Amino acid sequence: MASVHGAGVEGISLLPGEHVAARLTANNLKSCHSGYEGYLFLTTLRLVHRPWPAAESRGAVPFYILWSDVAGADVAPRGRGWSDGSIRRRLRITLTSGQAEFFVVWRVYKSVELLERVRREAASR
Repeated sequence: MASVHGAGVEGISLLPGEHVAARLTANNLKSCHSGYEGYLFLTTLRLVHRPWPAAESRGAVPFYILWSDVAGADVAPRGRGWSDGSIRRRLRITLTSGQAEFFVVWRVYKSVELLERVRREAASR
C-alpha cells in the first residue's frame, strides 16, 4: 500500500489503484469553538482530512468520505458568528445523508471547482 506524506504530517495510506489528485490546506470546522488544521487530500476514490499534529493533540482525528457519499460542494453562506467560523467563506461538502462538513480553505471558489472536477472524474471511472 502506497503512502503520501506532507511536511511534518504523517501520511495517508492509499488504497490499491488510488491516486492523489490534489491537496488543500484546510481547517475542518467541527463545532462552534474549534477548527482542526490539516490537509484535505482529494483522491480518485475519496477525500481525506489529515489533521496536523497540533490539531490531533486537541482531539482531531483523520477521516475520509467516499465520493459516492458526496452529494455536492459549494461555498457556505457567511454568517455573523466569529466563533463558528461563519464570518469566513467556507467550503461546504454536502453528503448524500444531508449532513455537511465545513472547511476553511484558501481560494474557496477555486477549491469548489477543483473538488467538483475530481468528483466528476471519479464518478466516470
